[in-house]
Amino acid sequence: MKKLKKVTYRGIEYIRLSSLPAQQAEALRAVLTPRTLIKINRDGIILTDCVLYSAYEAWWAEQEKQKAGSIATEPALGNQQVRLA
Repeated sequence: MKKLKKVTYRGIEYIRLSSLPAQQAEALRAVLTPRTLIKINRDGIILTDCVLYSAYEAWWAEQEKQKAGSIATEPALGNQQVRLA
């Protein structure tokens, strides 16, 4: 998974859920608190799917940690010989 870059507006660092693939956006939304899912009024348009970057970053790190853990538990080839054609 590629980590999103933060957007900064009036000193608030955030990302938008709509910038993520749908599955990731739903997974992130499931762990958000009312303080981390925010609305930003930008140029007269209210963006309702903004997430504080610090919350996104913590979630992203946890996802990467879990992904690394699942890779480490997959069976290794060990001493088996592999022939390449």
